[in-house]
Amino acid sequence: VPRPPSDPPPGAKTATISSRVPFYDTDAMRVVHHARYVHYLELARIEYLDLHDRPYREYVAEGLHFAVTGLEVRYQQAARYDDRLQVTCWLSWLKRVSLAIGYAVRRGDELIATATTEHALVSDDGKLVAIPPARRAKFAAALAP
Repeated sequence: VPRPPSDPPPGAKTATISSRVPFYDTDAMRVVHHARYVHYLELARIEYLDLHDRPYREYVAEGLHFAVTGLEVRYQQAARYDDRLQVTCWLSWLKRVSLAIGYAVRRGDELIATATTEHALVSDDGKLVAIPPARRAKFAAALAP
């Protein structure tokens, strides 16, 4: 299985968040619990939408949601209590009703993890919805040339 890329393709628009690892994100060894990475990825993804599309709350107000349909995280090193992490994300691909986001989690210059999430746009009742043309255009502009 190919590993998610550790860097965005040249020219792709990105978003980066910084997070200081709180004690409650760690296990008994003070290592970040694997499930907590999903939280970090979501924070970066929301920042990405804010910067390159529109706030996610506007989708929710229209009864639309980007449901997670796939998640892969590859851990390279352990992140620990009080580490300062940077999570960078970018749009990997775009289809009619779905998209994928790539992520790199770093502690300074050290690569901690790579990840990919896949999402389908759905209505409040869970039915697939085509990504509206204006939104598709914004996303397409964010892809690497």
